[in-house]
Amino acid sequence: MEITNCLYKLPNDLTIIHNFDIMLNRRSLRIKGMQSIFAYHTAREADFNICKQEAQDNFLYDMDSMEDQDKEELAKDREQTGKAFEALIRKDADAIPEDSKPEIVKVINEQKNAYLNKLALNKDHFKKRLLSGITSIYDDYIKFLYLVIEIQELIAIEKRKKNNTHDNFAKNIVINKLKGFEALEEERIRKNVAWDTDLVRAWYKEYIKPQDFFIEYDNLAKATLEDDQQFVQTMYKTIIFKHDNINDYFEALDLGWSENKPILKSMVIKTAKSIETEESEPLLMELSKNWEEDLLFLKELYDLAIDQEEKYESLIEEKSKNWEIDRVALTDRIILEMAIGEMIHFTSIPVKVTINEYIELSKLYSTPKSKQFVNGLLDVLSVELQKDGQIKKSGRGLLDNK
Repeated sequence: MEITNCLYKLPNDLTIIHNFDIMLNRRSLRIKGMQSIFAYHTAREADFNICKQEAQDNFLYDMDSMEDQDKEELAKDREQTGKAFEALIRKDADAIPEDSKPEIVKVINEQKNAYLNKLALNKDHFKKRLLSGITSIYDDYIKFLYLVIEIQELIAIEKRKKNNTHDNFAKNIVINKLKGFEALEEERIRKNVAWDTDLVRAWYKEYIKPQDFFIEYDNLAKATLEDDQQFVQTMYKTIIFKHDNINDYFEALDLGWSENKPILKSMVIKTAKSIETEESEPLLMELSKNWEEDLLFLKELYDLAIDQEEKYESLIEEKSKNWEIDRVALTDRIILEMAIGEMIHFTSIPVKVTINEYIELSKLYSTPKSKQFVNGLLDVLSVELQKDGQIKKSGRGLLDNK
C-alpha cells in the first residue's frame, strides 16, 4: 500500500458524495495524533540515550593508544559526563558544573546540540508521517476499489482457458461500472495504483474461489443487479476486510491498519452501494466533510502537545496528588497534554466533548485505571483553567465557558 508525502486535495472534476456519514472523524484524528506523538517521545528517549552514550564514549580506555591512560580517572570522567549531560537535558540545569574539565564541557555541548537538532528533525519527521498516513487512506481507497476489477480479470482468464462462456463476473454491473468510471481511472493513473497480480491471484484461489457465495453466484443462470451487489459486498466484507491472512498482510505494511480498515471498508462499500441502477454512476467518497478544517485541527493539536509539553506537564504535576510527572504513564501524559491543548486552543470545541473524547482514548490505549485518572484530572484542570481565563469557548451552541 503506497504512502504519499503530499497532502491530498480532491480534484474539482471528481464526482463526490456529500450526504453520507463522515468517513474520517475527529476521534480518528486524535488517535492518529496520539500515536505520532508517542512515536516522537519514543524517538526522543532513544536519541537522548544515544547522545549521552556518545558523550561518555569519549572517555573510554583506548587499548591502542600510545599515551598513558588512567583507567580510574577515565571512569570518573565518564560518570561525570553522563550526570552533567542528563542534568542539562532532563533536569533543566542552567549550565555544566564550573569545575568540569574543558574536554568534558566540549563533548557535552557537542552532544547537546546534536540532541536538540534531532528533536527538531523528529518533530518534523513524525508530523510528515502522520499527515502522509492520513492522506494515504484515500489512495488505499482507490486501490481497494480496483481490487474487484483485478479479480474479475483473473476469473475471465480462467474461464477462457476452460472455454466456459457462462460468466456472471464479466457481466457484473457493479464491477463494470467501476471499471468504466473515468474519474476513478484518472485517480488510479495519477496515484499510480497497482496490485501485485501474483498476490491477488493467490488470494482469489485460496480465499475467494472456494467460498459458497462465490460458487452460488457463479452458478446463477442470470445474475440480477441485486445479485451483483451482494457478491461484491460479500467479498469485501467477509474476505478482503476480514480474512486473517489478508489482514495480517496489511498490518505488516501499515501500522495504522486497525484504525484505517473500518474507514476504508465503509468508503468502499458505500461506493458499491451507490450503483443503484444500470444507469447509475459510482460516487467517490471523501475522507472528511470538512477536510481542510480537520487537517488544520490535527496539525495544530500535534504541535501544541509537543511545543507546550513543559507547560502542560507542570499543570498535570500540580494536580496529580504529589505524583512526579515521570511516574505518570507516557500514554496518559500524552492524552492529558493533548486534551489540555485542545481545551485551551480550540475555542469552538466544548470542554465536555474534549474530556469525553480523551477518556475514550484512555480506555482504548492506556492502563485499566487510566480512565478514572484522566477523567478526574481533566475535570479539575478544566474548572481551574476556565476560572483563570485560559479556557474561553465561543461559537454556535456555546455560551461563554459552558
